[in-house]
Amino acid sequence: MALSDNRSQRTLTLCALYFAQGIPWGFMLITLPSYLAYNFKDIIGDDEIGTLKAIILVPWSFKLIWAPIMDSFTIRSMGRRRPWIIGSELLMALTLLGMIGLGDLSQQVQTLVWMYFIHNCFASLQDVCTDALAVDILPPNEQGKMNGLMWGSKLVGKAGGAWVLSHVMSWAGIEACVAIQVALLLLIMAVPLLILERPGEKYLPWAANKGIANPHKTSGNVRNPLATLYETFQALSLPTLLLFVFFTLTKLIGSGVNEVAANTLYTQQLGWTDVEFSTASGLYTMVPLLLATFLGGAVADLYGRRLVLCVGFGGLALSAMLFASCSHLWTEGWFTLSYLLAYEVFNAIGSVGFLSMAMRISWSQSAATVFTLYMTLSNVSHIVGNWLAGPVRSYCTRIAESNGLEDRAADLYSYELTFWFVGLVTLPTLLLLLRVRTDEVDAAKERERNSEQS
Repeated sequence: MALSDNRSQRTLTLCALYFAQGIPWGFMLITLPSYLAYNFKDIIGDDEIGTLKAIILVPWSFKLIWAPIMDSFTIRSMGRRRPWIIGSELLMALTLLGMIGLGDLSQQVQTLVWMYFIHNCFASLQDVCTDALAVDILPPNEQGKMNGLMWGSKLVGKAGGAWVLSHVMSWAGIEACVAIQVALLLLIMAVPLLILERPGEKYLPWAANKGIANPHKTSGNVRNPLATLYETFQALSLPTLLLFVFFTLTKLIGSGVNEVAANTLYTQQLGWTDVEFSTASGLYTMVPLLLATFLGGAVADLYGRRLVLCVGFGGLALSAMLFASCSHLWTEGWFTLSYLLAYEVFNAIGSVGFLSMAMRISWSQSAATVFTLYMTLSNVSHIVGNWLAGPVRSYCTRIAESNGLEDRAADLYSYELTFWFVGLVTLPTLLLLLRVRTDEVDAAKERERNSEQS
């Protein structure tokens, strides 16, 4: 049995690999920034937290470099994607091991950030490999539900990384957090080691069986990278794909600003500790996120991906504006917790819709590279949002001060304006989806098949 002919193995493998991405993701983007914002509030603000998150996310833009390399080179006897997945998992674990021995975190923040930067270079490679594997082996009728399961697995890993590791950080420090992450990564690496992509392939290059490469057009270990690039540009010549590229570049700007602003607002203005914020963003969101991703995947299959995208990112925008308009309730724990839950849930629904749509409209022999382009640009959008958080808040603070507000009153009003910005910059992007048509992609695929047969 192998991934190509066993649905349960496909589900286990893809979900395990996405879970492996989520654990360090939760620690890096929630636990660590919250810890720094709470414990070093005199020197850490929106600019610093935004820069921290952006630097950690920058390697995810390298996916556009990884994808054509991975589409062009592999060890075909082991499968088209498995060698890359196993190698990237191993390198993720090794780069984390380098963080042991850092000592006092307050004196090693910059070193820690750059080590996580290196780690994320290989995490982005693992993500490209996993997405490419999904594009290769998932039939169209499984894509929506499986994207929900995959994204749900990543969010469970993220939630666990945020919640559990925030307590570990408080009790035992950074080294214990790193050791836990390494152990989990090595354990998860056993899944692709033990499950083949297709029947007849080798588990490892030196295994005794001959290793039959699946009969794709790219039957050798090496494929001309120029052919990969040509097919990618050919796919992007479709108007639908170009519009989706513009949507991808703008959809997470508001979310990236929100992510930073919420972190500093809660831990520096509203009296939340870093552990409380990480627990709310991790433990409390886990069940709602799972329900949202599974439901989002099912709805995408039944009623369309565009609907799920609009519900997710439209709901995120509207909840941000509602939060901004009710600043008098920010001292109420139920209201601030509700906003964290709403933000995470709507973001998860939108992400599932985005993954499913991106997979649906990726085509050509270099479909994995096309899909990776979407994922890369999505991360660029996220990074831009993180970087903009500080300047946006600074500009909003100047507006508050020009209206005669001072000190904490000016800070709170600037946050209010910032969350209005989050909503107003997100809503217009949804208009681009009106012109994204899957039938245009289907027609292009049919033309490609006809030209190959003639």
